[in-house]
Amino acid sequence: MLPLYTRFLTTSDYGKLDIIQTTISLLIPLITLQAVEAVFRYSIDMKERGNVSTVLVNGLLLCFVGMIVSLLLYPVFKKFEPFSSYVGFFYAIMFLSMTDSIMKQFVRGLGKTTVFVVSDLAYTVSVVSFSILFLIVVRLGLQGYFLSMVLAHLVSIVVLLTFGNVVENLGFRSFDRSFLKSMLIYSVPLIPNALMWWVMNVSDRYMLTYFIGFDATGIYSVSYKFPSLITLVNSIFFMAWQLSAMEQYGKDGYERFYRNVFGALSSLLLVSTSFVFVILKPLLMIFVAEAFYESWKYVPLLLLGAVFQAFSSFFGTNYTASKKTKGAFSTSVVGGIVNIGINFALIPIWGIQAAAFSTMAAYVAMWLMRVKDTQKFVKIEVDWRNLLLSLTVIGIQILGLYLIRNTLIFLAFGSALMLVLLFVQRKYIQQVYSFGMQLLSEIRSR
Repeated sequence: MLPLYTRFLTTSDYGKLDIIQTTISLLIPLITLQAVEAVFRYSIDMKERGNVSTVLVNGLLLCFVGMIVSLLLYPVFKKFEPFSSYVGFFYAIMFLSMTDSIMKQFVRGLGKTTVFVVSDLAYTVSVVSFSILFLIVVRLGLQGYFLSMVLAHLVSIVVLLTFGNVVENLGFRSFDRSFLKSMLIYSVPLIPNALMWWVMNVSDRYMLTYFIGFDATGIYSVSYKFPSLITLVNSIFFMAWQLSAMEQYGKDGYERFYRNVFGALSSLLLVSTSFVFVILKPLLMIFVAEAFYESWKYVPLLLLGAVFQAFSSFFGTNYTASKKTKGAFSTSVVGGIVNIGINFALIPIWGIQAAAFSTMAAYVAMWLMRVKDTQKFVKIEVDWRNLLLSLTVIGIQILGLYLIRNTLIFLAFGSALMLVLLFVQRKYIQQVYSFGMQLLSEIRSR
């Protein structure tokens, strides 16, 4: 959607849009006490006992209470831009996003993967369709973008209500105060962890807006869209991995299983990153308006940050599987401190690139902490030689991206280095290929 958004929204509009979305992502885990995480985890447990209604009702109650709490902040938001101009959309998107997320994680926890995927697809198709209507046809600008998000969330919620067994599990009689307490004991320690993830993911926008302005925030936001390609690859994998980790945790062979999966994941992400570097400049020429083209400069560090974010999430599953979530917080704090410290020190000097660097450095620090900390739960051996060699190849590729101005020459240079990376990762690529063939065979046999 970048070709559409960057041509019908200014850099300032894009910056305002990003600040609003960033604030929503901060408030939701705080005002709902991380109800989304608790709903997913306890839906898995309670489906075996046949009492899943309690999980859904308690989760939606926390969502409702959170919305009331957020309304107390209305006078504050009404005074500051960009919230004052879009306060109605701000609250509508936040409330619908909370409700949508609770229902999705409930359906996912019950194992209704098809419904979960269909609701996401419905949301995506709706955003695309309504954005085209409101931005191109009706020309509503930023209001049109927000309206498309509101309607898309409503479409997703309707899908979940219709096909996800949500309606039949609603009922005030299912409320259980003691069970709500158990959910909160699990979820509340995750709030600081979520806050630190927010700090590392999106707090850069506030600092860029403060030091430079909405235009810089808009350019940085576009830069962040390309690491989302890596995040997308990881999120597809992570949803399945999280369930597998919970089911396999504590069983014989878990350490070997964990090590092999991490090797395959790291190989997939590193090769994907290398490929994005090869096509980055031509891709931006096509996908973004001229005013946003300089965003390519900030993509490399953000892409590496996305890779280490995925690594951190991967090792973080041990905290969720073991229900010992305090370690998730302590490691996230380290990442948050690194991110804020670098931003304050370097953004006034280095500008947008400092924000990209702080994000990467924060996730590297968090991942290293989690590698060490999770040894208490499971002994995982990282193939450091292979990983460091791969990162060296990618580092050379990044240098070429900045130093080689001729696009065709860099395409040859970057492609050659990607072939080197494929050779380095050949063992794990073979694992990914073998797994894919096995999965395809199982699908055909069914």
